[in-house]
Amino acid sequence: MASFRTVPLVLSIPLAALAAVASGAGVLVDDLYSRDLESFAVQAAAQDWVTLLVAVPAVLGLARAAWRGSRAALLLWHGAVGYLAYTYAIASFMVQFNPLFLVYTSTFGLAFLALATSLATTIRDTPAGAFGPAWPRRTVAGVLWACVAMFAFLWLSDIVPALLDGTTPETLAESGTPTNGVEVLDLAILLPTIALTGGWVLARRVRGYVIAAAFLGFVSLLALALVAMVIGLVAADLAASAAPAVIFGALASVAIVLAVLASRATSDAPAPVPAAASAA
Repeated sequence: MASFRTVPLVLSIPLAALAAVASGAGVLVDDLYSRDLESFAVQAAAQDWVTLLVAVPAVLGLARAAWRGSRAALLLWHGAVGYLAYTYAIASFMVQFNPLFLVYTSTFGLAFLALATSLATTIRDTPAGAFGPAWPRRTVAGVLWACVAMFAFLWLSDIVPALLDGTTPETLAESGTPTNGVEVLDLAILLPTIALTGGWVLARRVRGYVIAAAFLGFVSLLALALVAMVIGLVAADLAASAAPAVIFGALASVAIVLAVLASRATSDAPAPVPAAASAA
């Protein structure tokens, strides 16, 4: 669809190339994370596998489908790009300085630029009628709020006891960084936005549908990465149980199923042209 081609989907090519370099190096170069603490290094390398094998192909495949006119693919593409922005924002701030620092920052910057130049335009150009009655809005809103509750509890249970005791959060012992960038991004930006999006979906706002669909794509990738991290920690004898992998795997499955259902209920039809405009 021609209107979709105004979206900066072309940025997917250099973005995917940068992410492939960063994640490929994490997979292939044994000492890339040698300056990081072992637990953090294991998780970073495990996530690199998901980024390289799943996220990079997803960005390119969804961009191609969106270019051909799939509105559902366009919405999910924002989620895949958001995953790269989130992942390499964390890498830029938390991975100990290594030869790929400029690759991390460039990937983060390009992903952010793609979102900044596309998301508002997509919301503006998407007609309210694009989302049919089969769109699982109540279930999606519930899952979004459940994610907010789960991760808010997880991070606050790490932060609040440390504040009360005047100590350092336990997660910092694993990362070796002054603060936890994941907690910062989640508590300051991601979780409040997800909470608002759940409300917008229930209110049938276009911005709610658009952002929620993007979040489904984002959560699908992030949950898979979390599964890989837990498995990596267990394999390295740095975690006692693989139970969290089951929870994150279930989250990934739910997000993927909802993404498929939402995509099937999303129309590619353009917004109707007002009668006056068509007459002119």
